[in-house]
Amino acid sequence: MTISQPRPARAARRRRVETRRRPHGWWTSLAPDLRVPLAAAAVHLVLVLTFVGIASTWAASLPAVPAVGYYLRPMTGLAHTFLQPLRNWDGFWYTLIAERGYGVHPAATAFWPLFPLLMRWGHTLTGWSAPMVGIVIANVAFVGALILVYRLIRLEYGEQIATRAIWLLALFPTAFYFSAAYTESLFLLLTTGAIYCGRTGRWGRAALLGALAAVTRNTGALVLLPLLLLLVQQHGWDPRRWWRIGAQLAVIGVAPVAFLLHLDQVWGDPLVTLHVQKEWARYQALPWQSIREGLRQLDLSWLDQLSAHPTWQTLTSTDVRWRFAESETYDVFITLLFLPLAVYTLLKVRAAYSLYAVVAFVLPLLSPSEVHPLMSMPRFVIVLFPFFIALAMLLRNRYLYGAVLVLSLLQFAALLIQFSTWFWVA
Repeated sequence: MTISQPRPARAARRRRVETRRRPHGWWTSLAPDLRVPLAAAAVHLVLVLTFVGIASTWAASLPAVPAVGYYLRPMTGLAHTFLQPLRNWDGFWYTLIAERGYGVHPAATAFWPLFPLLMRWGHTLTGWSAPMVGIVIANVAFVGALILVYRLIRLEYGEQIATRAIWLLALFPTAFYFSAAYTESLFLLLTTGAIYCGRTGRWGRAALLGALAAVTRNTGALVLLPLLLLLVQQHGWDPRRWWRIGAQLAVIGVAPVAFLLHLDQVWGDPLVTLHVQKEWARYQALPWQSIREGLRQLDLSWLDQLSAHPTWQTLTSTDVRWRFAESETYDVFITLLFLPLAVYTLLKVRAAYSLYAVVAFVLPLLSPSEVHPLMSMPRFVIVLFPFFIALAMLLRNRYLYGAVLVLSLLQFAALLIQFSTWFWVA
């Protein structure tokens, strides 16, 4: 004859079992909208520091390319190994602007003011060097951007799509720019923050973040497109229902005027930032003309050389790495990859987001470079989060998703080593 335990005793025993099974610790107590982005940001940063360290220690490097003759002082200690390469290329220009302003050279006006202004303020407050401040800002902004991207995507498409999109974004081959002294992280934070606030009805914050995005990059005002579409979807087409909100959003279009007025004071030309594009070898063309020119300039001699001598020594040689950097290969690859993805995004992703991504993707194709017609396309796409929603939808199969992440990580490592050693990437 079995004597059953009293109910209070059974309940206490069950609670003890559940307590033993339940994970403990601050990490597991975090909500998924923090845990997933923080994990992705941490893995991203560890990979960046690892491959930058490898590049600094073992990879052959080309000489630094100064900004109008302006060189940065070398960092010392561990910063020299793990952080100094993250200020290469555009990092020189942003540092130059932060330290000397826009009067140093007209070419500097191609870089918009919020990021170098934050670098200057950060240097004043902390005493750290301007490029160090820029790297810190970029990495902190990246964490915030991932959190907002995750929340926005989960709000629309659920946790699984949001999680996969975050990892695809954090480990995208050119995602290391999020950790460099570049505007990518700050721009993604501000644009996504503006859209998220608009989606959740906080229009005053959306207007403020959008205005800041508009003075971070010359394409920042494009955030008005998704915000206006969200406004109409929420309040209808009758302006009497939303004109007060619309008046707040107008600040996004007005914000760049402050920068243009400053340029007028410095150079006597408020549109010098547009006129100077010729100095950067930019010209006007139609998108298909830019793509056609990119294909025409495609040079696969680096691949022929590697095929003839398929060794590690050939792969890592300065000659092959230089040929690859100048070959237009990766610019063409990413552009052609994202063309069908843009169509899929239009079909599958909410119109307010997809139209924004596609317009921002096409816009650089209207001003190709004479040096590299599709220059920077692999970098421009990483701030367009709707494309990563579409990628997450396409990669629902976990094995395919895993394979893409592995391939992406291999490219991430190779391109980051190139960037760290002054070979052109994007």
